Amino acid sequence: MAAKLKLAVGVLVAAVVFAGVSGWLWVSAAMDDHLSYAQSRDDALAAGRTQIAELNSLDHHRVDEGINRWLEVSTGQLHDELARTDEATRKSLREGGTVATGKVLDAAVNSLDDHAGTARLLASVEITVAKEGAATSTKRNRFSAQLTRTESGWKVSAMDQVPIGAG
Repeated sequence: MAAKLKLAVGVLVAAVVFAGVSGWLWVSAAMDDHLSYAQSRDDALAAGRTQIAELNSLDHHRVDEGINRWLEVSTGQLHDELARTDEATRKSLREGGTVATGKVLDAAVNSLDDHAGTARLLASVEITVAKEGAATSTKRNRFSAQLTRTESGWKVSAMDQVPIGAG
């Protein structure tokens, strides 16, 4: 009987130690700054991919809706610039007869300041342009985008085309 009691106490002690160590490891992992940084990087990348595609897409049948979508995914100076799109430009886009569809082929976050809420993203984008009465064309561009974390998530605050041959 004493041997069974010692064995039961030993198993109980081992279970308590295991539970304590497991709990400590779980709390440590949950509070790890690297985990938080990685999550911010992944969030910025996912948002940037979607938003860069959106900023390279526009249907001449729905110019106002397209510009409104651009405004939803942008912030800062880029948002302000897009908000100033005048009626003459909108009319020109409608009359242009084109539907542009952007698709991000690949993207990477090349810098992230999690504390400041800023990230820089590089993206390779395929833009398919369908113009009424003409063959569909496809072109590829590379963009460098600045993202800023807002109350509603990451948004593009600046975007520049990267020339071929530039890093």
